[in-house]
Amino acid sequence: MSTDRRAGHLYKLFPDGGGAGTQYNLGISNERGRDGLLQDDREAARLYKLAADQGCADAQCVLGAFYAQGRGGLPKDDREAARLYKLAAEQGIASAQYNLGLFYAQGRGGLTKGDREAARLYKLAANQGYAPAQAILQKERRTYTDLFRGKADSTRDGWRQKHEEQGRQWHASEQQSHNRWLDEERDRQIDAADGECKRRQQEEPEQQHEADERRCQRVQDEQEPQRDTASDEMSIAQACELIGINAGATEQEIRAAYNRLMKRVHPDVGGSAYFSKELNAARDVLLK
Repeated sequence: MSTDRRAGHLYKLFPDGGGAGTQYNLGISNERGRDGLLQDDREAARLYKLAADQGCADAQCVLGAFYAQGRGGLPKDDREAARLYKLAAEQGIASAQYNLGLFYAQGRGGLTKGDREAARLYKLAANQGYAPAQAILQKERRTYTDLFRGKADSTRDGWRQKHEEQGRQWHASEQQSHNRWLDEERDRQIDAADGECKRRQQEEPEQQHEADERRCQRVQDEQEPQRDTASDEMSIAQACELIGINAGATEQEIRAAYNRLMKRVHPDVGGSAYFSKELNAARDVLLK
């Protein structure tokens, strides 16, 4: 099995089983349609949120962009975007510092409009080599230099009146350029992750294979004892838990949940015959 297909296979079997880093990388794979997975912004947003809730700064930054743009089924929410950008910026993520600077410059997300704070954040990102922040500082060098030196008070109002509309248009253009840069950066991260995964597989292929097999066997062993010992049949409660529905679900809900899971674990898409058999058994129990 290729590295990409193997990664997709494990992701399908254990979609929430990894740590924040795995969830973030899986979010990228879903967002970009990589590693044998279909492009799915909703699933990407769900995984980014799982990782962000565990403090993953990269996931917080990307999830902030999803809220800012209203992507992945999320509502467009500048306040939530600003909150997430702040969390990531405090952990030193350059793109989050830049995005938060844009929010301060535009007074978005409930933030008080402030050129000084925007300039401070741009400078933090630029010092890490972040190209969009370097570009914005270069274009507005005189204004931001005056702000830091405390010399802009007498000219600030005139400058704002003269350039306010031009500034809004320019920031919008910069946001688009930044989004393109983010896409390119994620591609680079994915390529780097792919290379690292291949390198590790070449160094320790047998050990990795054995670890994956033990993990699958452990899941199987945990499932088997849950069967009723008297009849060796799956109980309704066990079937509901396996498919992920509540007791009393309608036939339509049962079939929808079954179909959603089967698309992930069917052997034809690199899944497991064992899990497919379990899902079939659970469906049959619930539809009796």
